[in-house]
Amino acid sequence: MKVGIIGFSQSGRSSLYNAAALGEAKGDVTAVPVPDERFDKIVAQVQPKKATPATVMLHDGLEAIQGGAQKLFSKRFLEQARKMDVLLHVVRAFDSPMAPYHDDVSPMRDLEAVDVEFVLADLAIIENRLERLEKSLDRKKPGTTDYLEDAFFKRIKDSMEEGKPIRDMELDEEEQKIVHNHQFLSGKQTVIAFNVAEDEAAAPPEAIVEKIKELAAAGTQAFAVCASFEEEVAQLDAEDQPEFLESAGLTQPGSHRMIAAIYEALGLVTFFTAGENDTRAWPLRKGSTALKAAGTIHNDIAKGFIRAEVVHYEDWLAAGSLDAAYKDGKMHLEGKDHVIEDGDLLHIRNKS
Repeated sequence: MKVGIIGFSQSGRSSLYNAAALGEAKGDVTAVPVPDERFDKIVAQVQPKKATPATVMLHDGLEAIQGGAQKLFSKRFLEQARKMDVLLHVVRAFDSPMAPYHDDVSPMRDLEAVDVEFVLADLAIIENRLERLEKSLDRKKPGTTDYLEDAFFKRIKDSMEEGKPIRDMELDEEEQKIVHNHQFLSGKQTVIAFNVAEDEAAAPPEAIVEKIKELAAAGTQAFAVCASFEEEVAQLDAEDQPEFLESAGLTQPGSHRMIAAIYEALGLVTFFTAGENDTRAWPLRKGSTALKAAGTIHNDIAKGFIRAEVVHYEDWLAAGSLDAAYKDGKMHLEGKDHVIEDGDLLHIRNKS
């Protein structure tokens, strides 16, 4: 799963990227661990030789969005952004004499400007596609790709011309496939990071708090963070971070909230495998089956799938170990169609 960081120049994109990468980023793509207290507790109990957390892939190589009289999106930016699964939009909400594109701070203006450009970029694709479909005989044949696209694009075109992004529309499964195939930008899940001043990190301005609530009600993950402060935190040793965070009125790094928001936007849950050699946290799409989880671990395990031994995390926590949970009768055997829940501990029985 690829997460592309976008935003205007000097909005703090790279600072937030470096903070999330814990100061260890090498290049503009890095796998960022997903903070999870459950995984930490499992590792502490099992004490494996190797512990592998779940990760998300952050991409910081997308071009900065331009402002002023210039066109916001370059062709290169559009190509880069369309390849991402989720976009993390860093919005400047702090005063800075370094910002080259306008003088006043207006996060809502910047947020709206990008959304409008996303819709316009998608509309250009839709209009070109509809012109081509006019020449297609298949567009009149129910069930064909051309028929489905023609009907779908005509249905959403008016709403988009009014500024409504595709992600805010009700789509059926076939329509979601069309959106994915065309890599529509306004159809991608977007996480919003309002980059505030350090003295506002613990108590963001009321306008931003209200906007975060509004976005949440519409299904968009959003949060406030001070990227430059978070970058400093990431440079500290783990034992020194709590005191530094407390000095700013914070209890945890903002990068933790960021990764949690991205994880939610990606539609992921976490399951665990607890082995003495390697204990792992695995990301999995919500609603996925035990067979899909087995394939996430290894294709051969999925091919030889027999049963999944499942222990819920809360049952494991109450028992204190997997062995104790098994003895307490908290393990249940499930078939390949069993839907995995967030926090499940799995052992897959398979034909080896």
